[in-house]
Amino acid sequence: MDRLLASSASAREAARRATRNKRGERPRIRLGTDRAGMSAAARCESVTIGAVARPTRRIRSVVFDTAVGDLHEQNIMLRGYELHGAAFVELSWARPAASGARGSIELRVLTLGTVLGLSEPLRRSIAERPLEARSVAETERRERLLERAETRISVCFDDGFVEAGGRRSNFHEIELQLLEGAEEELWNVAAELAPRANARVLPMSEAELALARATGADPAPVKARRPKLAPDASLDEAIVAFLSACLDQFVANWPALQYRAPEEAIHQMRVALRRLRAGVSMLRRGVASEALETASTRAKDISATLGEARNLDVLLDMLVTGPLAQANGEPSFYALLDAAERKRIEAHSAVAALVAAPQTTQFVIALRGALAARNWRAPPGADGRADFDPSAPGSAKDFAMRSLERLHRRALRASRDLASLTPDQRHDARIAFKKARYAAEFFESLFDAHTKARRYLRQTSALQDRLGAYNDLAVAAELLRGLGESEADLAPASAFAVGWCAHAREGGAVDWKKTEKSLKRLEAFWR
Repeated sequence: MDRLLASSASAREAARRATRNKRGERPRIRLGTDRAGMSAAARCESVTIGAVARPTRRIRSVVFDTAVGDLHEQNIMLRGYELHGAAFVELSWARPAASGARGSIELRVLTLGTVLGLSEPLRRSIAERPLEARSVAETERRERLLERAETRISVCFDDGFVEAGGRRSNFHEIELQLLEGAEEELWNVAAELAPRANARVLPMSEAELALARATGADPAPVKARRPKLAPDASLDEAIVAFLSACLDQFVANWPALQYRAPEEAIHQMRVALRRLRAGVSMLRRGVASEALETASTRAKDISATLGEARNLDVLLDMLVTGPLAQANGEPSFYALLDAAERKRIEAHSAVAALVAAPQTTQFVIALRGALAARNWRAPPGADGRADFDPSAPGSAKDFAMRSLERLHRRALRASRDLASLTPDQRHDARIAFKKARYAAEFFESLFDAHTKARRYLRQTSALQDRLGAYNDLAVAAELLRGLGESEADLAPASAFAVGWCAHAREGGAVDWKKTEKSLKRLEAFWR
């Protein structure tokens, strides 16, 4: 074996050993299911053969806040729970730099009533208002300990309910936590267990989701976060960081689909998968991986369903603010709006079914497992020998400089003479700049030029938005033609709206030359 490949393999094994030895960082997976799924999972061979059962535990948990929800407004949770006669208090909070991530501290107390006296340290946060119990959860937990080679995993089966505001919501959850060993084994167990339980990956515990349902506290859509990389990070570390961030954003938006912001949640899920696919495409010049290619293909399939819903969301907004604003009560326009709304409802139902489908959870688990195992290698060069080691310190920056330069030049070529480009060519330019911007977001933290990087991202984002609005009009026109052809009564209103879209697209052409001049002033922050 080539020495470089051998060193890369050795580095991956060292990374796995490092994962085994970490203390205090215990990866966990939460899977939501129903009562039948819990029973099926409990009988699964992967969590029964060689497993050690621990005594069943009953856990009572209380969430405290002020009457007006001061802590909730600040993304802070103060929770007390009782276990085996002992009482504990956990204070957790959202981390601003990492969407969906939380920090926490935990203390043992005499009784849960003691929590009500803990308002003093939080006085500034709650404006001296008293704390009170806002919800109560009771859980029956059955736990098993699995041992696989050098890996130990805790598997907990939780059945319980949450009561808040006079409403009760039940939940069923399976939680897997790595106690010791290689993280990929944790995902291997999840991959075996999830199909048997017909389970879905959860971005937070079922108890938290049940609490949200009981209290009416809608989970908010989650935007992308930019990974933070050390200056000497390896490409291996960068791959794990930015593809994990994409998965985090994708899964974190699942709960919001069920509440009052499904349109934004769908948009953010689509962005997450676009970023993931752009990242895998860029990585082809640095690593070869069947697992990443499979994930990219699956992400494309999922994105197609999300795209249909997103396009109809945009169409409805466009109809209301555009043609319908000039309709003056014309009934055919409102019939067109109703037809578009029916199609949008169908598309949203398809998205909900997609998220609940076992294949979507399998996609997430499979990619998480590939990232934990670092399931890729340096591709061989022309002589059959690898000339790049993705595990080497500093390899992320080397790869980033080459990738950013290549994507930047490609975007500039694609956008040359914007004013005279065809719609398809402008669409290609938009995609090229999107890939360049995503790469810049992935690697920004590697370079000590934050002001230049933010300026670059701001300018490329503005261009992408303008080209995106232009493309949205083209997509809307295509959808409108389809509606007009499907129902004769809609044809007049559809034709008028298509003409409105064409006029709106041409109306923006006068800005393209000015936009192209601004692109020539883009400053490459990585040079």
